This record gives sequence, C-alpha cells and structure tokens, in this order.
Amino acid sequence: MFEVKDNFLDKNYFKEIKNFILSEEFPWYYNDSISSQKDPKKFYYFTHTFYNQNTVNSGGYNIWKKFLEKINCKALIRIKANLYNNINVKRKNKLHKDYPYSHKGCLLYLNSNNGETYFKNKKVIPKENRVVFFDPSIPHSSSLCTDKERRITINFNYF
Repeated sequence: MFEVKDNFLDKNYFKEIKNFILSEEFPWYYNDSISSQKDPKKFYYFTHTFYNQNTVNSGGYNIWKKFLEKINCKALIRIKANLYNNINVKRKNKLHKDYPYSHKGCLLYLNSNNGETYFKNKKVIPKENRVVFFDPSIPHSSSLCTDKERRITINFNYF
C-alpha cells in the first residue's frame, strides 16, 4: 500500500532543498480550501507548483533533477509543495485522490511534526527527510499539525 524511507536524501542535498524552500524569497500561493473541500476560511494552506502536466511552472524546478533520478521517474505529472500553518487545531483533512488513474506518488517531508498523512486505517508521521511512496489514485489525506509552526511536504506524481 505504501512504503516509508527515512533519511532518503544525503544531508547536503536535503539541506539545499530545505534552505531554498524556507528562504524569504520562496513564493507561496494561498489556497482557500484543503483537498478541494469548501471549508470555513480558517482552513487554508499555501502551495507552490514546480511542474504540472508538461509545464514547468517555477524557476526552482531544477532543484528536483537529482530527486527525480533517485525515485526513477520516467514521466513526470506534477511536483507541488504544500505548506499548512499551525492554527492550533488538530484536524484530519478530507480524503482525496490526486488523479483518477493509477500512478506513482512520493511525498517528501521537509520537517518533523504531528500532522500525519493517512492511508485508509494507517498513518505516516512526518519526519524531516522522510519519504513515503504510494499510489495517489487511492484515497489518502493530510492533516494539520499542532506541535510545530508549520507542516511542509513536497508531493511528486509520476510514472
């Protein structure tokens, strides 16, 4: 169903990615709902799409080239960063499918926190430099964290 790997990237490459994404110059874009559900405005998050369906959307795309080689990506669908602010509410977000067809997915956790990712009855706890491989066409969900300032993940959809 899913596979978890810790310390997935070498320390220097992970640090380069983390410093880039956490820099003051990195652009985040506001989304007023999570998982396409119509939420009260307090349940929002920020995203940054590096690549989406044959289009490079970000000048930061090249930082992922070594990562894509490591996960043996043959064809890319999307790379999207997600940032959920801590709003002092522990909440499991709505189940969703990234796309309606079977493909590969990889979620890279940029920071350790208590905002789990749920796969049916099981969950993965975010840990810095941890990845989880799964089929994103199977329902899964994110959650909000309460123990850190924010929860940051990078989502890869590919073949």
